[in-house]
Amino acid sequence: MFGDASRLTLTLPRARRRTVAFGALAGLGTAACGDARQSTAVSTTAAATSAPTTRPTESFSLRLSWIKNTEFAGFFVAQEKGYYKDEAINLTINGSAQNLTEVQAVAGKTDLVGLSGGASLMIARAAGIPVKAFGALFQKGPGAFVWMESSGIKGIKDFKGKKIGHQQTARASTEAMLTLNGLNVDDVTMIPIGFDLAPILTGQVDVLTGLVTNQVILLEQQGHKVGYAPYSDLGFGFYWNTPFVTDETFNAKKDLLAAWLRASARGWDYALKNPDEVAKLVVDKYGEGLDLVNQTLELKRETPLISTDFTKQKGLFQMERSVWQTGHDLLLNKTKQLEKPVNVDDVMSLDIVNRVGKIGG
Repeated sequence: MFGDASRLTLTLPRARRRTVAFGALAGLGTAACGDARQSTAVSTTAAATSAPTTRPTESFSLRLSWIKNTEFAGFFVAQEKGYYKDEAINLTINGSAQNLTEVQAVAGKTDLVGLSGGASLMIARAAGIPVKAFGALFQKGPGAFVWMESSGIKGIKDFKGKKIGHQQTARASTEAMLTLNGLNVDDVTMIPIGFDLAPILTGQVDVLTGLVTNQVILLEQQGHKVGYAPYSDLGFGFYWNTPFVTDETFNAKKDLLAAWLRASARGWDYALKNPDEVAKLVVDKYGEGLDLVNQTLELKRETPLISTDFTKQKGLFQMERSVWQTGHDLLLNKTKQLEKPVNVDDVMSLDIVNRVGKIGG
């Protein structure tokens, strides 16, 4: 998701597979998570970077965009180390649920805060759902075109004459990226596929839509040499795992949202600096059926997507209005997933991140 979070864990065969890359444009729900288990990987002693607040404690829940794994490591760290407690927040973290999208969960008041992708939120807003993003975790989405090095493909310019495997929900966006990079849809063969690796392993397709934090890692773990082109490098850049709330919550609880974002940024700052320790925490206590090696690699592969030159200057969860506007224009003019313009300021606000300021990076 982007989010369209983005964001598929093929090592969990009994879990319903996540819609890859652009699936979150449709806001599809995914697998629910299992029970937490005991772990001592991260100390519960809160860092002294934030003085305890005097606000009365407020309880609410966060809805993730996928199962509980290292894609959300920083939130688990903030929980474990007491950063939310420092802000007088009693947080429940809910994994994604089958047949309940993040937007539905927040709009229906099942959860106060949700995580989704920028494109999904714009499409939801266009449909009349009053949701607003107030930060951006992934500065670059993990979505990518993936291929085997043995194919001879070096980049998107080499896709001409190739077979591209895509999830059904990703077709419009895939066509848009081809157009943006000087190719016609007729130059390639588009083949709808599912979410596993079989089509590229068997030669059914030459290229597939996937995630640098998932399919790429899984193929590498199997000993394959792969190439990939992130969508964000192809002119299709959206924020991923953007925290959002309803307009009602945004207008009434700005102090609470700033407190939550501040604690979350502290958690993510720790997670990015201590990936081995934090991956073990997630696998041992928060996830279900996760592989430690895979999850450690995933967290490390996520780091440059979350920590960029921009966040090093401005801080984690910071974002730019211009990125949202560019994404909006792409959905409106290229993918045609917006039938009419949407006011970007209705979909996002810098108010909360500006209140929080620079934390980590």
